[in-house]
Amino acid sequence: MKKLITLVLMLCLSISLLGCSKQEVSTNNPKLDDLNMFYNTLSKNHKNLYANISKEELETEKNKIGENIETMSDSDFYYSLRHLLSLVGDAHTMLDYTNAKYSYLHALPFAIVKFDDGWHLMIINDEYKDYLGTKVLSINDIPMQEVVEKAKSIISYENEAWLETQLSNAINFKEALEYLGIINIDEDIYLTIETTDASIIQIPIIPLTEEEVQQAQLAWYERKQTPITAAQEIYRYLPLDDDTLFIQYNSCQEDPNLSMKDFAKQVETELSSTTYNTIIIDLRYNTGGNSSIINPLLNVLKKYQMKNNTQFYTLIGSSTFSSGIMNSIDTIEELNSTLLGSPSGGNVNGYGELKYFTLESTPITVSYSTKYFELIKGYEKDSLYPDISIPQSYENFENGVDAEIQWIMQNK
Repeated sequence: MKKLITLVLMLCLSISLLGCSKQEVSTNNPKLDDLNMFYNTLSKNHKNLYANISKEELETEKNKIGENIETMSDSDFYYSLRHLLSLVGDAHTMLDYTNAKYSYLHALPFAIVKFDDGWHLMIINDEYKDYLGTKVLSINDIPMQEVVEKAKSIISYENEAWLETQLSNAINFKEALEYLGIINIDEDIYLTIETTDASIIQIPIIPLTEEEVQQAQLAWYERKQTPITAAQEIYRYLPLDDDTLFIQYNSCQEDPNLSMKDFAKQVETELSSTTYNTIIIDLRYNTGGNSSIINPLLNVLKKYQMKNNTQFYTLIGSSTFSSGIMNSIDTIEELNSTLLGSPSGGNVNGYGELKYFTLESTPITVSYSTKYFELIKGYEKDSLYPDISIPQSYENFENGVDAEIQWIMQNK
């Protein structure tokens, strides 16, 4: 009898201990379950979740979310998870809604782009289209510099170039501005802008539901002139003069209507008909994909270089990311190309090779890195920096001046 009682007690103790296991416990709060799944899955599967922040620090931030989760709105939960990922410091590890964000958040109908002199308005309600291109000074009296600092807490980035590229898409939601403390809950929203005659005015921004987004009348900024080298198609080539060939590669993927192999043959035919002393490879708009797609083109260019005294330039910028970075480095190693432009949005040595999972109760998909890539051994900078830096001025953009191409044509 004594042995039986002891056995029963041991069995009860075992069950109790199993019930206390973090991975076995399920709560009555779906958000808390999702938070635990989110953190545990990343901790287990990310290549190195604690490369930029200690495990203790990240767990502390995760626990802060858990302590307040009972009173969190769905949008607060979403941005709390984005904040947690921003601390990881991996631009590839991020989250988004499985459906259109507009189903869950209120969109703000504006978009801004950073130039050397500040942020300029690129999209706005049609009734305010005359203010397109003007400089945005603040949002609800919060200066843009402070807006950027606050927004860092919900953006996955590794350098300032990618932060600035991602900013507009991060803050043009009412709930994002509320979470960041840029506006109060349900407060009216307005942009303060500086007009061309130096007047300071305010433009109201009305939050839109998903249905209202579909019906919204928006105006897009149009340049006075668009350069022939503006982003077009997936890849293309264009002679700029008798001895300068421009090749643009905007995404590391195959064009469904023209394979890279066939495109490379077209370039080879063009090169056989004319002697080009300067060849420009434009990767400024290439945010990545499959880094090996470009290989047939590189083979053709390398073969041409072996027979000709050709100067290669590779154009990079804040949208050059992921496999776009890999291909930029390929042009350096294979063609001894000179980098020209502005710092890349992606990093040289960092994490990638994505996998995904979806939260069980919240319509959110999470991407995370499974590999570490060391593209240049010992490279410690936060971005791929050009050999020749070219200012990115609003005036050039407005007037259709491609400053990188202009520099090459004047200095070749």
